[in-house]
Order: sequence, then C-alpha cells, then structure tokens
Amino acid sequence: MKKRLFGTFLAAALILTQAVTVFAAGSKTADVALSGESASYYEVAEASEEVFAQGGVTDETVLAKIMAVNAGTETLQSIAELAPELEEVLSDKEMITPFFDLSPVNGGIKTDDGKYLVTLSVPTLTEGMTDVLLLHYSTERTVWETVEPTDVDYASQEITAEFEDLSPVAVIANTDNAAAADSATGTSPQTGMSSGWMVWLGAAVVLAAAGAVTYRKAGR
Repeated sequence: MKKRLFGTFLAAALILTQAVTVFAAGSKTADVALSGESASYYEVAEASEEVFAQGGVTDETVLAKIMAVNAGTETLQSIAELAPELEEVLSDKEMITPFFDLSPVNGGIKTDDGKYLVTLSVPTLTEGMTDVLLLHYSTERTVWETVEPTDVDYASQEITAEFEDLSPVAVIANTDNAAAADSATGTSPQTGMSSGWMVWLGAAVVLAAAGAVTYRKAGR
C-alpha cells in the first residue's frame, strides 16, 4: 500500500514538473515571444546587463539607458539624449514592451536583400495602438533607429518586421488611452497561467487527491 501511495504522489510530482517546464518554454519574456517559423530561427531573452553585454552592447551609456528605461527610472523619450534624430518620433510614443534581446539561430530567416525577417507575438498589442514601430539599437552599426513593421496583425497580436541586424529591441506605439484601459481587463498580456498549464495542474491535483484518499484508507 505504501508503494502505491508513493507512486501516486510521484506521478503527481512528475506531471507538475512537466507543466512548469512546458509553461516556461513557451516564452522567455511575458511581454513578447516568437511566432510561427520565427520560433525555430530566433531567440528572445529578457533584458539584463549580462544578456545585452553578451549580445554586443559595449557602450556603457547605452546599456545604462536601456536598463533605466526598462526599470521605469527614465522615460522612453530620454533615449533622444543619445539619439537626437529620434526626438520627434519618440515624443508621442509609449513602450508597448520593454527592451528585449533578439538573436538569430542557425542564421535566422533572411529576405532576398539579406535582412532578418522576424514575426513576434506581442500580447500587449491592441487596436487602440497606432504607428507601431520597433525601437532598435544596432550593436553592429552603433546607432539607434526605428524599424517600421511590414505587417501588424491586431487580431493575432503579431508584428512582422525586417531588421538589418539584431540586438536590443522594444515595441513602441501611439496609444489610445480609452482602448488601453479596456485592454487592461480584456486583451492585456496573461502573466498568470495559460489554459494548458491549468490542464496540467488539474491533473496533478486530481492525482494528489487520489493519493490522499488512498492514504486515509490505508490508515484505517
């Protein structure tokens, strides 16, 4: 009986472990993920000084600015201090995602003119957001730039864009405040459990409950 009880709890633990692994593998950042074919050819990583330094951000001023904007201690508009040519375009924009690291795997997906073609899933994207752009710092060319997407799909919350090179990226846009407020209870990013996660957890709970019943019967 004890062996059966142990086996029940072990099975529950294994299912719960698998659930956590599956949930974590879906996206490395809650704000953006790779979509479709891009998932096999690129990697997305959450911002950190170590990640960006490894990705080629060698300018300490740029690195400090990116981290400060992500932390909210400096505004998006403050990037114009490093790139005055972007002052006007950044003046009415808001951060839709924080800066994240985007890097190719196996060469990425290239267009005919040699650019990287990437499709991103952005759960924070809503129809109230206009003039969507990718704010990008090129470590190869040491310049700040904005990249206009080739496609913005509000229904699937996906953005497709072409990059000359890859390095720190953030999604920015003009935001309609009313639509943004509605999205806070509707289409805002799900930072909790996905439906798949709930299925796994439910199975684990059922097995755990079964184990508890078995334990009570064994104690009689």
